[in-house]
Parts: sequence; C-alpha cells; structure tokens
Amino acid sequence: MSALDVRSAQRTTNRSRVIHALRQNGAMSRSELSTVGLSRSTVASVVGELLEAGTVVEIVDTPRIGRGTGRPPGLVALNGRLGVAVGVEIANGIVRVALCSVAQELLLHESAPTDDEAAPEVTLQIVSSLIDRLLARQGFHRSQVIGVGIAMPGPIQRRTGLTGRACTLKRWVGINPRTVAAGVLQLPVLADNDANLAALAELTWGAARGLRDYAYIYTATGIGAGFVIDGGVYVGANGTAGEIGHTTIDEDGLVCECGGRGCLNTLANPDAITRHLWQSHRRRPAIDEVIRLAHDGDAGCRRVLADAGRHIGVAMANMYNLLDPELIVLGGNLAAAGAILIDPLRDSMVRRAIHAGEAVPPVVAGTLDENIVVVVGAAAAVVRDSARFPLPLKQTG
Repeated sequence: MSALDVRSAQRTTNRSRVIHALRQNGAMSRSELSTVGLSRSTVASVVGELLEAGTVVEIVDTPRIGRGTGRPPGLVALNGRLGVAVGVEIANGIVRVALCSVAQELLLHESAPTDDEAAPEVTLQIVSSLIDRLLARQGFHRSQVIGVGIAMPGPIQRRTGLTGRACTLKRWVGINPRTVAAGVLQLPVLADNDANLAALAELTWGAARGLRDYAYIYTATGIGAGFVIDGGVYVGANGTAGEIGHTTIDEDGLVCECGGRGCLNTLANPDAITRHLWQSHRRRPAIDEVIRLAHDGDAGCRRVLADAGRHIGVAMANMYNLLDPELIVLGGNLAAAGAILIDPLRDSMVRRAIHAGEAVPPVVAGTLDENIVVVVGAAAAVVRDSARFPLPLKQTG
C-alpha cells in the first residue's frame, strides 16, 4: 500500500470515528470530539471536511450546567436530513412508531390499536402503514431510513433471535421478530426487549444522559430492567438479563405465570397492586387512577404503592450488590407515583445493600413520558449503531 493510500485510509478512519461519536452523543463541541482519541488539529481537519461535504452542520449551543457563564462553544452535529431511524414498540393492545433523525432529533410519533390475537404479520402491516405516514409528514423517503428498531414486551434469546416464553404477547412467542419484521417492512431491523430500549432512551435524552453505568426499572404489564454497563446495554448470554420481575421475593407467595412462586411480578406489578385494593375499595381501579388517588391522599392507594416500592427495593438491593450502578431510574406506568413509591423502594434498598446506605445510588423517576420512552429508545438503538446501520452518504475522498 502506498503512502497516499495509507493517508486516505487514515482519513476515512478518522471521519468514521467522528461520525460514530456524533451518533452516540448527539451534538458535540470540537474539544469534546478530541476525547475520541484524535488530536485537536485532526478533529478540526475532519470536521472541516465533513462540513464541506454537508455531513455535519454547525449549531449554537445553549448554556449547559457546569459550563460557566462565558460564551457557549459552537457545536457540530450530523446533518439531520442524511437519514432517519424508525422506532417501533409492539405492546399489549397497541403499536407505537417514532421517527428520529441521525442527529438524535426526536421528530414525531404515532400509535394505533392492535389485536393481541392477530398474527404478527398483521400487526406489522399496521406498523408499515404508520411508518409510511410519518415519513411522508417529515418529507423523508424509505430510502433514507437507515434502520428500524423493534421493541418487544419480553426477552429475546440472543443466540436464536426468538422471543422467549415470558413475552406477554403470546402470538409472538417462539418467533424471530427481527426476521419477520424485516420481511414485512423491507427495511433493516434490530429487535430487543422493551426495558433495554427504554434504558437506552433515558441514556440518550433523559435522566441518565452522560452516565456510563446505570439501571433502568421499567414497569408495564410486568417489571423489567435494562442495565447500561460501561456505556452499553447489557443483555446477557441468552438475552434475559434484567428479568427482575421473576426475582423470587416470597417463596411461599402466589404462583407466577413463569411457574415460579412469589416472583416480584406477583407482588408489585400493576395487576398485583390493583388486586390488593378490592377489600378496601370494592373494585379494582386502573393503575393510573390508583396513582392519582394516592397523590390525593387515599390511604389504601398510598399503602399498596408503598408496599410495591418495598418489594421492588428488595430486588434492587440484590441488583445493586451485583452491579453497583451510579443511578437507578424508575420508568413506565409506576413512575408517576414518585416519592410515594420511590422513598419506600430506596429505604428497602438501604436496609439490604452491602454498603448499608453509604453509597446507595440515587433513585429517580425517568424524565421521558411513559408512552414514548420505549419507542424512542428503539429508534435510539438504530441511531447509535453505526456498525449495523451506516449512513446513506458518500464520504469525501
């Protein structure tokens, strides 16, 4: 290889490193880009080339915490018109679709009701129609879609790609959602568990932005967790990492749908919470009503939410002792309970954690709305994966 070829290959590598950093982090200053292992002069040269090619654009930063009161630095970001990522959440009774530009801009989202008993291909046809409608509204073509992220309510086996039996959508159990979706949508696809993708959303835009190690607790029909370790989502050898809803809390408790007894899901998921209100309220209010009544001072509703928090705290203490995250974020349909649930959760953790409260991480509610956190996380997974989903652009020579 000639010296010219070596220099050309190095330039290509440097451009790829800058683009990858912008896909991972969104807009960055030139000094921040120098932390990816390139000198300031190399960053300046690469950014100049990418600006000229229209691959990146200059934007003005708004003041950020810790940056002082001086003139904010100029930022560079990927050109959002280069391509778009699609996020899809397939949930119980509903599908959601979101668009996100490659510059980490959340564009828009939409949902549609579905029949849980319908074949996966039927549900995916609804998804396809939603994708086309959203693309048209934003002026994108399908050729500009770099990929689609599919979020499923249950684990996906890492080796086979099949949806596990813990999935709450029984028509999807035992199939490969990635290959089925790719066939229907005719687009590149990745598929993952909803809690993992929600964790990625909070890492990209929410309460965990800028962190390297944190845990996200996602509450929906069941309770799951997404673990971010050293900046990446940890799925485990078989794709079942984070299934804390099936952590044994009471060995003499109710039998769970997984076949275990006394799982966290039998004590603290929305169904369990509302079931405990039958004696006091003579009915089973929906979980959002339980939370509203609790905030209004209803003693029974406050009690069942606090009990749920304590049970979740037992599982969180075990998780903390194993993984030592710097933050725990509570998301999903129980997050709106706020301190009513989070305070007992943290107290339960403190009693059981190895450091006895000395270094137990903060527990906070997620900042992203429960109705979009999973679907935008699915889009974020595509945006951040520059290896599997390259940009549709021509590099400069």
